[in-house]
Amino acid sequence: MAKITQKEYDQMHAQYARMEAYDQWSTPYTVDDAITVDKDYQFRPKTASFKIGSAIVKFLLRTMLPLANKLLFDLKIEGKDNLKQVDNAIRVSNHVMLLDAMVNFQVAFGHKHYMTGAEFQLKKGVGGKFLRAGRFLPLASSIKAMSNLDKEISTIFEEGNSVVTFYAEQVMWEKYENSRPLKKGAFHYAVKNNVPVVMTVILFRKPNWIRRKLGVKKDCTVKICPAIYPKKDLSAKENIEYLQKATQEMYDRTVCEFYGYDYEQYDMRLTPLENKFVAQGLIDKEETLLTKPNDDALRQNVMLKMAQNQITPRQVVVEDELVDDDLIEYCNFDDGNEDESFAENRV
Repeated sequence: MAKITQKEYDQMHAQYARMEAYDQWSTPYTVDDAITVDKDYQFRPKTASFKIGSAIVKFLLRTMLPLANKLLFDLKIEGKDNLKQVDNAIRVSNHVMLLDAMVNFQVAFGHKHYMTGAEFQLKKGVGGKFLRAGRFLPLASSIKAMSNLDKEISTIFEEGNSVVTFYAEQVMWEKYENSRPLKKGAFHYAVKNNVPVVMTVILFRKPNWIRRKLGVKKDCTVKICPAIYPKKDLSAKENIEYLQKATQEMYDRTVCEFYGYDYEQYDMRLTPLENKFVAQGLIDKEETLLTKPNDDALRQNVMLKMAQNQITPRQVVVEDELVDDDLIEYCNFDDGNEDESFAENRV
């Protein structure tokens, strides 16, 4: 299978977003050798061997992850107190990297951390045993298995100081710099167990010059948002809707503030580049939504109009820097020497 370049991923995501198909898989995966998660599956076995294995995996993660995340992503975590101040929590994370589980485990240090995910990720063999010992909770297609998971999560919160992480966007979009709609599942567990939701957003920034020389394209910043609590005066259904909406708004605002999008005009159907150009006043949002997404053509058109003084970017402050100061570099036509030409009609 030919390797998919980041440019191809970006084009697929742009097309899916324009169609509002935000839960469409773009990364290859296989269900071969997956463990069957049925009514007899034990999410946390009581055996001595499992407990010993879990303790070993926990030790390895706590000692090795900070170094690995520093080397791979130059990881920066902001808002740590927002998670430290809660006992139990449902943590919702965007799903934007193949290895974002490594980041999310470190973010939850200080709590007993459990990670949910698709059942096909749990494979037979050493890898599956390691994942399971690392407190991975598979989301099964079996109704009885999901009923058991529901009870297991309640037991986890009864034990205290626990965080259960959900990727509420459902599918992973590699290095994606927009938000996507959050599904309701995670918020059901927050309401059922009367625990807050903590949104953590994985964001991408430009590496320093040394890491760029080493070939690193993007580094990671994680922002931990303030906890959102269920409201006592709302029904269970109303609380699920409230938590979902409030968390989505916090997610959207965090993305807009970090990348320099205009929150009032931000639209998930636009590409990250289009959202940035809308914020700069370089393109019209409604007109852009009527076109097929093509960032290469958009860059060339905007740069041509700027050269002819037909348009002028507004100044937008992002992370204490002016976006228009970085506009020429952001619009670099090359966009990564290793990227190949993407297919025109992948969808």
